[in-house]
Amino acid sequence: MKFTSLNTMVISAAVMAGVAIASDDLVLTPQNMPCYKPVGCSTGLKGYNNGDDFGYFCVNGKIATYGPCSCKHCCTYDQYNFSC
Repeated sequence: MKFTSLNTMVISAAVMAGVAIASDDLVLTPQNMPCYKPVGCSTGLKGYNNGDDFGYFCVNGKIATYGPCSCKHCCTYDQYNFSC
């Protein structure tokens, strides 16, 4: 009985460690993130575009389409479009 419990704990710990390691490799995108303006710019999304800016178009409160910029704090936008 003690062997089974110890074995289960070791396997569970190994699985949890594997999940924690795998979560560092997730690639995030702005797709479906919340937004409040029809067009906008953002920066620093961990795991996307090396933390550089990106511009987006918002539909129904979520980012529908987006484009990466190759710089930080360089994205600008008006009511119709964004540019890097």
